[in-house]
Order: sequence, then C-alpha cells, then structure tokens
Amino acid sequence: MKHIGLQQITDSVDESHRIDGELVLMDTDDIARLSGYDIIGCRLIVLVADGEIDAAINGHAVSLEKNDFVDILEGTRLRFGHVSPGTEAVCIATTRKQIMDALLGTVTRIQNYILKILTEPVLHLEHREAVILMRQARLMASAFSDMSHRYRSELARVYFKAFILELSNMLTGRYENDMESYTANLKKRDMLIAGFMELLWKHLPADKEVAFYAKELCVTPKHLSRAIKAGTGKSPHEIIAGELLALAMQLLRNDNILVQQVSDYLHFSDQAAFSKFFKKYTGTSPAEYRKSDK
Repeated sequence: MKHIGLQQITDSVDESHRIDGELVLMDTDDIARLSGYDIIGCRLIVLVADGEIDAAINGHAVSLEKNDFVDILEGTRLRFGHVSPGTEAVCIATTRKQIMDALLGTVTRIQNYILKILTEPVLHLEHREAVILMRQARLMASAFSDMSHRYRSELARVYFKAFILELSNMLTGRYENDMESYTANLKKRDMLIAGFMELLWKHLPADKEVAFYAKELCVTPKHLSRAIKAGTGKSPHEIIAGELLALAMQLLRNDNILVQQVSDYLHFSDQAAFSKFFKKYTGTSPAEYRKSDK
C-alpha cells in the first residue's frame, strides 16, 4: 500500500484547489481519485454533506455517512475507499500548525479535543451544523477557484479561518457548559493518553522511547502501553512511529535538506537506521520517496 502525504495530495489536485502547498481543498472527485492510498503526515478534515464514503482509519474500516465530520491527526493513516454515487463531500488537507493556530484560544481545553479525535475521529453532526460547515466550505472553494483575484491566497485563508471558527463554535457549544464534569468524568486511562500525546508533541523527535514517557507520567512502561492500546487501539510504539513518519515525510518535501540531515534531525543513530525505519512503514526508501514526489 502506497503512502502519500501533503505534497502528493497537492500535486494530485488542480491548481485552483490548493494554496501555497499548505492548504488543499478537495471535492468529491478529488477524494475518489485518492481511493486506495494511505494518507499520512498531514492534518485532514473531512465533511460528508450527503451520500457515503467507505474509509479506513489506521486500518479499521469506517463508513462515513451524511453529516459525518472527521478530523485526522498527522500520525494517523486515512484511506478512502468506495464513494457512493451522488455523494457531496469536502476534504481539507493541511498542517497541524495551520489548524492549531486557528483553533488556539477558541476551543476550551484543546487537549481534551485532541484526545477526543484521537480516540473517536468520526463525529456525527446535527444536520444544521453540517449545513453551516458546508456553506463555509463552499465559500472557501469559491475563493480557491478565483485564480484571477489579486488576494486569492489571503481570501482563501480568511474563509478557512471562518470554517475553523464555525467548527470551534460547535465544539465549544458541545463541551463548554459541562467541561468540568466532562474532565472529571474522563477515565484515568484517557487522561494518561492525553498526557502522553502532549509530552510526545513536546519532546519528539529527541525522545522516542516509551520508557521516557512512562517515567514522565509516573507509570510503568507496561501500564502506559496497556492504557494506550486499550484507549486508541494502537501501541505507544505505533503512535510514536506514526508521528515520526509524518514529520519525516514533511521534511523530505524540502530538497534543500539532505536525507542525512533529516536522519540527524529525527535523532536516528545513522542514515541506515532511518532508511530502514522509513521503508518499513512506506515500502520505499527516503530517497525513492523524495524522487516520487517529482
């Protein structure tokens, strides 16, 4: 199974569907063309307004139906499958920074939202909510498609921000009123997972060992592994590998960075170890992956 990231997605869509290689807005046809590929290394937001899309998240089959919203983190694999006739959907592909910058300060206790989408990436919206988000997505698509507009990029980003603000308003409405009870009722396991992810994003790539995170969280590696596996379906090693792979794919997009430098930045012992890791998860070497981007 071939893995693709933001660069390949950007290259696969029409120029009128992308902004500066950092923000891609795909329609139903674009989604169908990506069927069969494992997408990893970029933040994905999917909204299904009508119809049905078969998909797999980290290998687990899901059916995305009318009014379903999906938020996929960089280290999570998403694969689109069959798209039913008459489906209307959009998929935004971007970076964590773009999303988190837009969400910062708007979603109460953002770590709880991150935990939520890590364990339950598919959210079924009320019809009214889906209509509001799709309306913003259409406005965004209109800005993307106006290639002659002097401020196309800036306008598209404004509509993207508006989409995120509408999303944030919905999420805040769901959680803000009972956030204290929501947090209090979180299982210790879930709080442990949230703490692990927060530490991971802070210390990766320098620290890749489960023992390091277990020590920081004052639990044993065995306990941490059991809790994360039970809560997410993935082991800590798999989550760490997914985040590393996502970061590696992003770095390899830059031709000015040597593969050896990518290996050093990710704190592998040598380039051979990095290449072995990369090939294990993608089926191709870093150099071959970079070449396939062209």
